[in-house]
Amino acid sequence: MTSGAEIYRMAKTGCIAGLVGGFALFSSFFWIDNDIGVPFGTFYKIVGMLVGLDGLPAIMFGFFAHMLTAALIGAIFCICSTLHRLLQISGVPKGIIGGAVTGIQVYAIFFMPITLYLMMPMISDQASGLSLVSSEQMEIAKTLLATSNDILWGSLILHVLYGSVMGLFCSFMLYEDYSMKDKIKKEKKEKWEKSESEHWPST
Repeated sequence: MTSGAEIYRMAKTGCIAGLVGGFALFSSFFWIDNDIGVPFGTFYKIVGMLVGLDGLPAIMFGFFAHMLTAALIGAIFCICSTLHRLLQISGVPKGIIGGAVTGIQVYAIFFMPITLYLMMPMISDQASGLSLVSSEQMEIAKTLLATSNDILWGSLILHVLYGSVMGLFCSFMLYEDYSMKDKIKKEKKEKWEKSESEHWPST
C-alpha cells in the first residue's frame, strides 16, 4: 500500500511537471492567437469571460486557471502511476507515452465538453449580437467561429504536447527513484541466488 508521504511526494512531483507542461503551452497559445488573427491572450480571455470577467482580469483569470489545471493533472498523473506496476513511470519512453495518452483523455473528457457546451455558445452569442459586447469583440467572436475546426484540432495537438512534456519531466524527476528500486531488487535477487546456491548439494 502506498503511504501518505509517498502520495504527497508524487503529487508534488506531478505538480511541478504539470506546471512545466503548462508553461510549454504558454507561447503556443499566443502563436495560435496570432495565426488565426485575434489579439494575444484571447484564449485566456474567453476562459475568464465564462465567469463574468472582461479585459485584463479575464486574461489573468484564464491564465491562472490554466496553470492550476495543468498542475492538478500532473499531480493526478503521478499519483495514479503508483496504483499499479504497469502504470509506473519507470523510463522516459513510458513517461512520454503515458503523458500523451493522459493529454488525449483530458482533451476528450474536459476540454471538448467545456468548449462545445460553454465556450462556443457564448462566442456564438457574441458573434450574432445577442450579447452586449464591443464591435471589436464581436469581430473576434466571428473569427473564432470561422476557425473553430482548426482551433479544435490544434488544441488536440497541444494537449498531446502538454502531456508529453509533463510525462517527460515526470520521468526525469522519478528516474533516480526507480533506478534505486531496480538496484535494490537486483541486489536482493543476487543475494537470494547466492544463498540458494550455497545450500545446493555439491556435485
